[in-house]
Amino acid sequence: MENTVEVHSVSAYSVDNLMGNLSKLAHALGMQISTANCYETIHTWEPNCYKATWQATPGAFLFCLKTYFSFYFLATLVSKRGNLKKVDWGRFIRDVLQSSVFLTMNMIFFLMYLCQLRHLLGFFTPISMGFISSCMASFSAILFEKPSRRSALALYLTNLASETLFRQLVNFGYIKPIPHGIFIPFSVGLGLFMYLYSKERLSKSLTNMLSGAIKLNVSKEILDGKKLPDDFHAFLHKLRTDFGRTKNCEHVHSCVSVCTEGFIKKTSLLAWAQLISMLFAAKNFKIPLFVGLLPLIFNASRCSLNRVDGISKTVRNVASGSLAGLSMLVFPNVSIAMYCMWKAIESLYFDLVDRGYLPLVPHGEIILYTITTGYVLWQVIVQPHAIRSGYLNFLGGLVGNRYKIFNRVLIDEFGYHSRVLFDAKLDLDPRYVTINPMLYKHLAGTR
Repeated sequence: MENTVEVHSVSAYSVDNLMGNLSKLAHALGMQISTANCYETIHTWEPNCYKATWQATPGAFLFCLKTYFSFYFLATLVSKRGNLKKVDWGRFIRDVLQSSVFLTMNMIFFLMYLCQLRHLLGFFTPISMGFISSCMASFSAILFEKPSRRSALALYLTNLASETLFRQLVNFGYIKPIPHGIFIPFSVGLGLFMYLYSKERLSKSLTNMLSGAIKLNVSKEILDGKKLPDDFHAFLHKLRTDFGRTKNCEHVHSCVSVCTEGFIKKTSLLAWAQLISMLFAAKNFKIPLFVGLLPLIFNASRCSLNRVDGISKTVRNVASGSLAGLSMLVFPNVSIAMYCMWKAIESLYFDLVDRGYLPLVPHGEIILYTITTGYVLWQVIVQPHAIRSGYLNFLGGLVGNRYKIFNRVLIDEFGYHSRVLFDAKLDLDPRYVTINPMLYKHLAGTR
């Protein structure tokens, strides 16, 4: 019995000694530490780590089932063109279940690794409170997802992480936001797409998407005269024949015609009833105006540059594509802009890989998802106001809004201004806390 007590005492002393040394190391590296436990900091709804995770799991899995059922059902309808008889329902159910398990496991691993890391170290640091555990959780979870889905997830989270990083840098005052600057990543993306298109190295699917957006295929008539009102035929004929085009232009009719027809077709200005309804709701007019201005600016720019000698076709296309990004000024949308930029960068990367200029990173999509998701989930803890509101709402559905009741009074000690968005008034069980709440409760109303 005495030997057992002695072994336990030595073991406890060793653990305490290890934690003490780790704490000293953190201080030596200039890291702030918080000795608060994971209950009073993270899972404030339940003192027990495993019970806290278990309580969040059923709701998370149900949310995932609803989300992925809708996602795969819509994707299936599009791919099968609405013919439900062609749907492989067995595969459909497997896909829904597999993706639901993946996302649920990401949440479970997130809480589990966060707690285990706190138990291992004996304290929190800004990095261990979210980033390390989130990366570990994301890596573990992505292995549950279908390999064919991993690239899309990595691209989406890269999109979100870059936006979050920008907002975080703005919040800390390192950079200043550019007024109406959301068109910049959109312009960069369109410019890169047009470069690859000009070199005939853009994939067929992206070429079709780009052609649909800015009317690349101008060898065919944009408006079908047979479907137009009789009164419009004379105007269309005049538009096509009374104005000229350059020798570099690829379109059949005049430059003015291709610009005007592209704008008309995209905004559906011929549908007078729709136009009238849009005029009564200015916000509804922004979307068709954006869609119409995209080919209008592109074709107007390209036709203008075609009149300048000494400019290569590639330069004309890239410049016109970049200028077309200005259309986003009428309908600023960060999701579209960032997706366009990162999808273009991804396409450029694979093009450089195919040509031997860059190596293909093994399991690159897993690595990218791990790092970007880890970073985003870390910011959900320490600086949620840097996260896109739509993604916060998505996470709220996943975890039942539990991220709103993290103890950000304690997290705020790291200097992230964590309580800007959420400042929950918590009632913790004093039996399980290590820091007396009375020492910081008076700060709960401050910012």
